[in-house]
This record gives sequence, structure tokens and C-alpha cells, in this order.
Amino acid sequence: MTLTSPSHRRIRNKISQLFGFLFCAALAGCAGSVSTPVLSAPPPATFNAKAVPIGPVSAEAAPGVPMASYDLERVVQQVQSDLAAAYPGRLVAAGAPAAPGEVRVAMTFITYDRGSAVARALLAGLGQIHIAANVALIDATSGQVTASYVVKKTFAWGGLYGGTTSIEDVEKGFAASVVAIFGKT
Repeated sequence: MTLTSPSHRRIRNKISQLFGFLFCAALAGCAGSVSTPVLSAPPPATFNAKAVPIGPVSAEAAPGVPMASYDLERVVQQVQSDLAAAYPGRLVAAGAPAAPGEVRVAMTFITYDRGSAVARALLAGLGQIHIAANVALIDATSGQVTASYVVKKTFAWGGLYGGTTSIEDVEKGFAASVVAIFGKT
């Protein structure tokens, strides 16, 4: 039996299909995948992020973080949209009186780096996209920070996928990571 026999070609074809499927599956979830929020200021023992009413979302850039107002607004809109989809019954309408236990979501971006699409296209690991923010859950009635998290999202793929992925694609994964604070993974 030679390496070009029909049975070998079928085996090689099946292996190629399997690698193609695994490659596509890996690409489909990386930029938009959820990272685990890290608790930086523990909440009181009575606080349950899975049950609190969720108020408005806001964002600001820390000093020295190059983030335009439209970037901030786009991320806020993505987080609000994802929260509305994940927890429609827990959102408090804008302008409504504060609900008991309601928390506002305040994001302070500490890293926002678009990286380089050309460098990513050349080699994985170069030109990485980085987004990181301190996410504070603030009690809507007292104004006190109830809990605080650090949410980070990094994208480092290379090749065609890396070169065509934008920071807006990674922001979707960042927003999903913020939503995960409230119990949905």
C-alpha cells in the first residue's frame, strides 16, 4: 500500500478536516471570549452580585490612558447591551429612583492599547491588544463602593486572524467579562 492509495488519502483528508475544525473553533472564541474578573475589594458578606438590581454603567480613562470619549461610550453601550440581554429583569431604568440594593457599574480603564495589526499579522504575540479596567460596583443610594474587580482582556493571535481583529472585537469579550461579575459565565 502506497501513501497515495485511496485509504491513505481518506485518512489524510479526515485528519485535515479535524485540524481545520479545531482551528476554526479556536479562532471563533478568542477575541470575544470571557476572562475571569478578579476581585480586588471584597464585598460585604450580605452582598450577592447574582441578585442585585443593576443601575447605570459609566466609564472613564485613568490619567495617561489614551482613550477617546467615543471609545468610552462604545464600551459602555456594549456592557449595557450585554447586561440587558443577560439580565433583563434586573436592570433599573435610566432616571428611575434607586432600587433597594441597586449598584451602579463604574469602569476606570487602566490599559487601552490597540496594538498593531501589522505586527499581529506577522507573528503571534506581537502587536497585542490590551484592555484592562477597575470595575467598581457602587451602591446607588449611599455612593459607597460595594465591591471592586479588575477585568483584563488581551488578544495576541497572529496571522490573518490577528491582523484582521480590531480592538472593537476584543471589547466584546471585555464587556462579556464585566457581565460575568453578575453571575453569568
